[in-house]
Order: sequence, then C-alpha cells, then structure tokens
Amino acid sequence: MVAVVPAAATTPGFGVVDTVDVAVEPFGATTAPDGRTVWVANSGPLDDHIGRVGHTVTVLGTRTHAIQSVIDVGIFPEDIAFAFGGRQAFVTDSTDATISVIDATTRTVTQTIDLAPIPVTFPFGVVATRDSRKVYVTTVGGASDAGIVVLDNRDPHHVRVAGTITLPGFTGRPALTPDGRLLVVPRGRSDGGPEAVLIDTATDRVVADIGLTDAGGPQAATITPDGRFAYVGIFGGVLGGDGGVAVVDLTRRTTIRVIATPAPEVHGVRVSPDGRFVIATNFHSASISLISTRSNRVVATVPVGNRPNDVAFSPGGRRAFVTNQGDTTVSVVSVPRS
Repeated sequence: MVAVVPAAATTPGFGVVDTVDVAVEPFGATTAPDGRTVWVANSGPLDDHIGRVGHTVTVLGTRTHAIQSVIDVGIFPEDIAFAFGGRQAFVTDSTDATISVIDATTRTVTQTIDLAPIPVTFPFGVVATRDSRKVYVTTVGGASDAGIVVLDNRDPHHVRVAGTITLPGFTGRPALTPDGRLLVVPRGRSDGGPEAVLIDTATDRVVADIGLTDAGGPQAATITPDGRFAYVGIFGGVLGGDGGVAVVDLTRRTTIRVIATPAPEVHGVRVSPDGRFVIATNFHSASISLISTRSNRVVATVPVGNRPNDVAFSPGGRRAFVTNQGDTTVSVVSVPRS
C-alpha cells in the first residue's frame, strides 16, 4: 500500500458558503432520493454530563438550506437511510438500541424496532437494498458477535428483524455497490487491523475480507458511481495508526492505496454524485479534504465547524453538507466543477 502526501494547494471554488444551526450537535447526514432535502441526525453532545442528548432529525432544503422539519426519534440518532424511493426512512438510535422507521411523506415515526433482545447495542450505520426489501444495520458492538442486523422490509408497515450476520467487532457506515450486489462494511477488530468486508446481498454471506492498513478504526465507506472502487475513512491517532482514506479495488478485492490526510482521524467519507471527488472529514482538525478520484490525492483542505463527522451532497454535487458534531452546525460547502 502506498501513502499519498496531501497537496498543499487549494482548489478554487471549494469553501464554506453557509452555516446552518440545527440546535443540537449533528452526527450523520443523508440526501433524500429526490434531491430536495438533506436529513441530519442530531446525536447530541460528545460529553454525556452536559445532559442535552439529541433525539431529533432535522430536514434541510438543499437549495435554500432552510430548516423544513424537525422529527422526534430515539436517543442519539447517528445515521439515516431511505427506502422505496424516499417514501420511507430508517434512523439508527444508538443509545436506545432501536431503529426509528419514518414515513418520509408525513415526516412521522411509524414504528420503533428494538434491537436489544438480539442482543445488539449501539446501532450505527444503515442502508437499504435497491429493491428496499432488506435493510442492513451495523453496530459499534459489545453485546454480541452480531455485527450486522438484517431487517425485513417487504411490508413497510410492519418491519421486522429477519436475522443477523456474525461479524465481531465494530462495523461502521456501510455502502452498497450501484448494482446492489455487494455490501461494503468497514470493520474494526480487536485481533487485527481495519478491514473492508464484502457481503453478497443475495445470500447475506461474507465473500471477501480485505485488510486496509496496519492499525486504526474504520468509520465509513463510500463507493464510486461506476462501482469500481470503495473509499474507507480510517480513524487513526488515538485509535492507532496514521489514519487516512483507504482505496479498495472492488474488482481485484485488494487495497491499492491509503491516502494521507492533514489529520489522522478521518470519520466520514462521501463520493460526489459524478464520481470526481471524495470528501473526507478530518474530525480533530475542524476541516474537510477534497480528494480527486482520478489521482487519489488530496487537492484541497478547508476549515469547517468543530469535529466534522459526515457529508451529504446536493444532487448535482455542487454543494456538500458537513455535520459538525463538536458544535451545533452544518457547514454548506461549494464544490468546484473541475
């Protein structure tokens, strides 16, 4: 694996153009399928003694950046996924060990799924299959070796737990290949370095286990629109290792590069809709880095809010919405055309 030194130059047009206050510290962000809104999971403070733990999802307009709705969900929501063309949403409520199922049209919770009996604690990432019949939920772990929960969503009015996938350790934000055949799951294990686990969505079986680097905690995965490469954010520093962003060749099923970032603690990664860029959030340096997928180099780094966590793009990719978990804001960032 080759480490790439980030470029010092800046890219014109890449910078913060607006800041939205969502009142509670935000965690994950996901763009609705119709592209009109970005949904933000408000997790609450990093320090529990503050007492203002989050339990809401804020819906922002992608054009106006205005707050349209605030939806009550479970405690400490972390990630959001849509199903059935955006008519349904799933939210992982980490502290509650539940999943909130939302009617996205009325923006109300229609069902709360308890994962504690499995047992699963601290659900983290969530993604629905292309046909919306299954939903995968990852977990910080600790309660059992069930690293992934599989939800049966064939009846959206009565979602149920269909089973689990044994994957001990920490499983981060997953991503699906564009054809829907593979689920890419970042995984941290106590007996080895960070990995990208590939799961066949037809069988729910692990088909590959790809080492990323020597140490660190993998946080999130994103996949290029052509399905060829996955980018995985690695949280180094306090979790060990140099961190950065690993580039995985999904055809050869191998890690081809680890991209060095200005700070070792990368939390979120998201590829732009046109596949030209990946944005990585540098959690402890209050900045984000723009990575060219052509060169796999950092081409720009700009300051945002405190402890940036996740990224969501507007439909055309000209705006990125960055959740700042260390304060109560979402940074709206302009993204260059080239």
